[in-house]
Amino acid sequence: MSALLFAFICCYLFFIIFIVTGLFKHSVLPIQSSIELPMVSIIIAARNEEASLPNLIQDLINQEYPLDKLEVIIINDRSTDSTKEILAKAEEDYALIKTITVQKASSNMTPKKHALTLGIESAQGDIIVLTDADCRVGKLWASSMAYSVMHKDCICIGFSEIGVYNNSLFEQYQHIDFLSIISANTGAAGWGYFWSGTGQNLAFYKDDFISINGFEPVKDQISGDDMYLVQAISKLKKGYVNIDPNSFVETSSMPNTKEFINQRVRWSSNSKSNANRNPLFFYFLLTMFMFNIITIGSFVFSGPWILLLCIKFCLEGIVIFLGGRLFDRKIEFLPYCLWSIMQPVYIPLVGILGLRGKFIWKP
Repeated sequence: MSALLFAFICCYLFFIIFIVTGLFKHSVLPIQSSIELPMVSIIIAARNEEASLPNLIQDLINQEYPLDKLEVIIINDRSTDSTKEILAKAEEDYALIKTITVQKASSNMTPKKHALTLGIESAQGDIIVLTDADCRVGKLWASSMAYSVMHKDCICIGFSEIGVYNNSLFEQYQHIDFLSIISANTGAAGWGYFWSGTGQNLAFYKDDFISINGFEPVKDQISGDDMYLVQAISKLKKGYVNIDPNSFVETSSMPNTKEFINQRVRWSSNSKSNANRNPLFFYFLLTMFMFNIITIGSFVFSGPWILLLCIKFCLEGIVIFLGGRLFDRKIEFLPYCLWSIMQPVYIPLVGILGLRGKFIWKP
């Protein structure tokens, strides 16, 4: 048992060092003048987003990018609220906004992938920029993301964060949890391993989407469109993490614990697909899962759980602190303490439920 524990601690330390050192390998892309700006298409899939769309539409029409080189395509994916009416008004008022309405779910592709595919196929832009309907973006967001794609010839992975609007402990917990995921992916990217990103903030060439055969290879998977895009296009070309603050995106937290856990379980359901496709990422996920299992097991069976919890508290704190510093985000101590204490229970729970597919998604 002690030998097994030592082996997992060594694996855990390896990945922590791997991520921490990778976080130091990022820098802001220097600005260079461009003679010819590419056409950019912003694609958003929306289902029952009446509460969020007005704010996002306002952000999109305020983008500082030549209007003759920018289009916004919003796909109404079978909404039953006032999303259709909101989009119809936006399309009428603003020439750059175009809408597509999905009346019936596809029989051979899961809903969001189908909606995004329709949007990308109809796009006139050379560069595709993705975000979600519940996000907020700054005026230079599209410019920064498109600039990175153009000058790096890559898939650009943008930073996204959970907004802390009410300053509740639950919001701050989600903020830290999401930052931990972003930090781990950014650290790996520093070494040239592009594990994942968030569909809230991605950009790539339309031709590259066509080259990877779109979402066809993963058309049956309910989620994971962002992970697939990052992994597939970065292998075709390369990836780039955009740390320019102008490119950052903000989204709302989950309203309650049930929806938060459901979201994380949905995300974790894609883990097993990486066993063959991306072994290092799979071993990272497995190591984090097992280290948390061992920590909670040590607590139950009177093992060195205090030592393991202290190791986690300190080392993962370093990762999140450095990730926060890279993206200029402050980490509150109390929410971090709660997050760190909950990890040994939360990670195994989410991991097991994800493997069993125990989550709910929009039908």
